[in-house]
Amino acid sequence: MEFMKQFLRSKNIPISDENWDIFASRNIRKEYKKKEIILKEGDIDHYLTVVEEGAARLFFINQNKEITTRFVFKHQYLTSYDSFLQRSPSKCNVEALTDMVLWQIHYDDLQEVYRTSPVGNLLGRLTVESIYVEKLKKEFSYLSESAEERYLKLMKEHPDLFQMIPLKHIATYMGITPQALSRIRRRIS
Repeated sequence: MEFMKQFLRSKNIPISDENWDIFASRNIRKEYKKKEIILKEGDIDHYLTVVEEGAARLFFINQNKEITTRFVFKHQYLTSYDSFLQRSPSKCNVEALTDMVLWQIHYDDLQEVYRTSPVGNLLGRLTVESIYVEKLKKEFSYLSESAEERYLKLMKEHPDLFQMIPLKHIATYMGITPQALSRIRRRIS
């Protein structure tokens, strides 16, 4: 659980030993293998999840095509957040792209942390803020940048992405076809 303590501190959550004990006692460590489905579309996401090691993607299927909506890496939240918060069926699947180590807290346990720990509500607020800012950045990128600019930014922010993840998933994440991604890659190289 030392990973989780460092993760919370990196998010500027001041957590005392007493509050840490309350939170840590409710987290579980899970491991997934590459290509394993962590959450299926239509299931309720019961866990707020943080990635200790590995990478995953969130995707849905539209007209028999997989559309990747998000990649998640080490030290990021891996949750179908609307499903988790609203206790509703997930609109996406979550797939491990590599072997993964995750830390999860069940929805009910997190609600208990909110009620019993002074730092609980801060944890919840900062989690929501982090996910919201990530979503806004992606929206802004789609509306204001060309596919080539988005590709270059993705390469800069996650240089190892292209060794870990098939290009077809990167293309759907960028909102372009694999052929368009290949043309961009040729033009840049």
